[in-house]
Amino acid sequence: MGRGDQEHVSEVLLDRFFRGQLTRQEIQRLVRHLLTSCPECLEMAALAGQRSDRVPLGKPEPDLPESSPIPSRMNADLFLELLQDREEEAMRLARERLQGIGLLAELEQRPPGERLAVLQRDARFHHWGLFDRMLVKYLEYARNEPKTGIDLVYLALAVLELLPEERYQATLLNDFRAAGMAALANARRLAGFFEESKQAIEGAWEHLDDGTGDPLEEASLLSIEASLWRDLGQLDRSAGLLDRAIRIYQQIGDDNRCARMLIQKGLALGYADPASGIELFQDALSLVDAAQEPRLELCARHNLALFLDDSGEPQEALAILEMSRPLYAVFGDRQTQLLLHWLEARIARSLGDLAEAEAVLQKVIAEFSRRGMHYEQTIASIDLVQVYSLRENHEEAVRLVNEFLPVLESWGMHAEGQAMWMLFRKQIHEHAQMKIALEEAAFRGIAVYYHRAWRHPVRFEGSGAS
Repeated sequence: MGRGDQEHVSEVLLDRFFRGQLTRQEIQRLVRHLLTSCPECLEMAALAGQRSDRVPLGKPEPDLPESSPIPSRMNADLFLELLQDREEEAMRLARERLQGIGLLAELEQRPPGERLAVLQRDARFHHWGLFDRMLVKYLEYARNEPKTGIDLVYLALAVLELLPEERYQATLLNDFRAAGMAALANARRLAGFFEESKQAIEGAWEHLDDGTGDPLEEASLLSIEASLWRDLGQLDRSAGLLDRAIRIYQQIGDDNRCARMLIQKGLALGYADPASGIELFQDALSLVDAAQEPRLELCARHNLALFLDDSGEPQEALAILEMSRPLYAVFGDRQTQLLLHWLEARIARSLGDLAEAEAVLQKVIAEFSRRGMHYEQTIASIDLVQVYSLRENHEEAVRLVNEFLPVLESWGMHAEGQAMWMLFRKQIHEHAQMKIALEEAAFRGIAVYYHRAWRHPVRFEGSGAS
């Protein structure tokens, strides 16, 4: 199952299922597709189930690994009844999630130091919906309040250990534990605790090995581990993990999640190799369902325009931008509009509209600073230094590079990152004295370095850093 001819279930596959001749992975993909309520395949499943009552169960196919086949002990009518009850199950989960939102809101009214004790003594909080909500909520804190994000994940793990074991299968609880440890790894990564993040990743894989075998859980963990290796500058390793996640989503026919992984891979590789990023974003756009995931489509379009501009195709970038304006208008939040204006300024710079680019970049940088968006502020400041240089306003270029070094220091930038800025500052000073603009490749090089080494120093060929 995937794209094209493989989206629907075949009669042969359904007959093999009811005979107990599918591997665990094939069963997972089959059931996931049927739970999407595909009417054509549900009708075929009903017919296959009726046929199975008249055909004796067979033995597993001899060419399959002995450990893979799962002999069917499920009556066809029971299976079909379960499929018919899928809406009831979805409603139960939705209700538990809704209850979890209320429970977390109640818990957050307590002082942080009291929350664990409240969890332990009040059985109302021994609730999967609360655990699920916490794994969503921690991301709201993780970037700007990393310690709060980590603390919330620890609370989620405490909730997990308090869940009544008789209500959940052991394998499902291990899936939950894997998800919790993956969230802890991600929160630690965002806080800059990379060794601790690695340890949590290892724990997550151990729990997942004892879980249900759900491929979605595996793909989610692969994505988080890929983010860790990206932050550590090991982009090829990150891309390899994302490729594994992409294959999983292709196998189960989840195009939107596949597109998300392609975008993540494009962001990992595209800054150093814009052509690679362009191809990946185009692939993502061919998969994403804009009706279901409009923001995902906007993300792909935005970054496609960004890398087209970086690759020396500002006219194409502008065309993508203009086509995407209605989609930008759908999301009126300030951060989306801020990123739009930054893209507009970059394209204007590439097209030679330097005065307009300067004015917009100055406003964008001030807003990034106000919002604590340090990485974005740094890259946009490099853009502005380039505009000053192109406009032969060397005095302003020197001023900005001089003023920005203590800003990097105040953020806790690692020594190698500070050394890179000092090298950049030296180049700007030298070219200002000669009253010539620094080469475009130098601006790209410093921006690519900070993309790759923002959180952790890496050796980057051509940067002079180590």
